Amino acid sequence: MITIKLNDKREVKVDAFSYSYTYAGVLAGTPTEEMNRGIFERLSFPKNWGVIKFLKILPELNDFSIPLKPVKYSVWLCSSKPINSNSLGSQLAVIWLGDEPNNRSIEEIIENGIRGIDWEANAEDFNY
Repeated sequence: MITIKLNDKREVKVDAFSYSYTYAGVLAGTPTEEMNRGIFERLSFPKNWGVIKFLKILPELNDFSIPLKPVKYSVWLCSSKPINSNSLGSQLAVIWLGDEPNNRSIEEIIENGIRGIDWEANAEDFNY
């Protein structure tokens, strides 16, 4: 089990992780700003994760005019600490674009991608 400590000191556990290529399915052509914005809008996490609140980390605005980072990462995170005290815990799926994994561990990829998120503002409580 992978546990990540966010910048706000909250510990979250990784329930699932997935990655694919940003331009998977693009057969020809050079990415344009319009294409890049469309690709970003359609980014999602795996459907078998069900219905869960998610956060897409927006690239820098000028990044849309150049080729986007090559890899789309998705992670499903859970915390045993709820946001509201009457729940069992809290969860959030996070999607971001990044560089190739190369020799980095999954834990390092996730930590670098999500540690700065605002859990309180973005996660949702669960009771199951």
